Amino acid sequence: MNEQPYRLGMIGLGTVGSGVLELLHRRESTLVRRLGRAIEVKKIAVRDTSRSRPYLSGFGEISDLLTDNPDEILEDPEIDLLVEVAGGVDEPRKWILKALENGKDVVTANKAVLAVHGKDIFQTALSQNQRVFYEASVAAAIPIIEMLQNGLIANGITSLSAILNGTCNFILTQMEEEGLDYETALKLAQEKGFAEADPTLDVSGGDAAHKLALLAGIITGSHVPIECIYSEGIQEITSSDFTFARDLGYAIKMVGTLKQHGTGAWEMRVHPTLVPENDLLAQARDEYNAVSLVGDAVGRMSVMGKGAGSLPTASSIVADVLRASRGEREGGNPHGLNVPELVPVGDVELPHYIRLEVKDNPGVLGRITSFFGMHNISIRSINQPEAQMGHTVPVIIITHTCKDKILTDGLEELKKAGLVEQGFTHIRIQE
Repeated sequence: MNEQPYRLGMIGLGTVGSGVLELLHRRESTLVRRLGRAIEVKKIAVRDTSRSRPYLSGFGEISDLLTDNPDEILEDPEIDLLVEVAGGVDEPRKWILKALENGKDVVTANKAVLAVHGKDIFQTALSQNQRVFYEASVAAAIPIIEMLQNGLIANGITSLSAILNGTCNFILTQMEEEGLDYETALKLAQEKGFAEADPTLDVSGGDAAHKLALLAGIITGSHVPIECIYSEGIQEITSSDFTFARDLGYAIKMVGTLKQHGTGAWEMRVHPTLVPENDLLAQARDEYNAVSLVGDAVGRMSVMGKGAGSLPTASSIVADVLRASRGEREGGNPHGLNVPELVPVGDVELPHYIRLEVKDNPGVLGRITSFFGMHNISIRSINQPEAQMGHTVPVIIITHTCKDKILTDGLEELKKAGLVEQGFTHIRIQE
């Protein structure tokens, strides 16, 4: 056994950071047996060293490890690894780059900094012969990055569909199962700690887009700028949409999709999606994430697990710490530096769900169906619940497959034509 411990420094000691310490302590004997030497936390950088941390009782005198100066970690030659769990974008970028330049490997759960600054970070890691491990940045407990980098290395991945944001999935689950409206479900998510005080990044699709960009980079062997991924939020979905979707045999989920076309180009998008109720993604509830992919050797396979929380996220971080300590080479620069050929979202062909609010007057349905026909949008089904004459009523339309731009442009013109009383709900359908 190597008597010299593997030393790490950690920046951040919130929910995830405390979970990392707990698992390092809980699994200490197993980690020593697997690695052949101890893993030692030498220093932890936090914003406020005087803050009481009673939830860390049992881990020794934690105050001896604390510093408010990250440079005490980044410039310490005895520290082998930086574990960054502080969050944010600009400061973590500086910390990660400095750690790499000072000969340290990096483990991070920060999908935002990698999605925004990944090109610089991975290029620096490559030039310094260091590695960046980031399993916990995508889908928390699901080891999807390990699967893509190792377990499925013999496969060409041709498509991936995934629920990658626990906040959105919790909100949508409450709307579906409890009949809550969006605002009430969001408030409940915040009370339970599944949503931030400012939930914009989650509910807008931005967080899931960050994660999809990282997965896309591995699968395509390219650099995927976050702005290349089309994203749309869940804010306009109503509880009635879940009722109509259920009657049609679907669940509503926030889905990230990556798909290769026959030309070799890729579509990349994140948005609410009607998913067939027997699909694995439809079974993911509350904070759970799920990933379904197709490989040219294994065919279709799916995994599900907790996508948020202290210990699920910490589990993936500790696994990366072990990989780094063993000297595994999968980190560093799994992505290329070129942007892949992309399919604009307007050229993506899918069926669509549309809920319009119209007055139940004679001829309205005929005018709407004629309008769709004139725009070369073929209707698969149309449903108008019973209503009193002259009152507003929802009209539910399912289209056949058509180009996204044709449908979205047609809906805007329909709105301008005065055929709908209010706005409309438009949700793409997973085939």
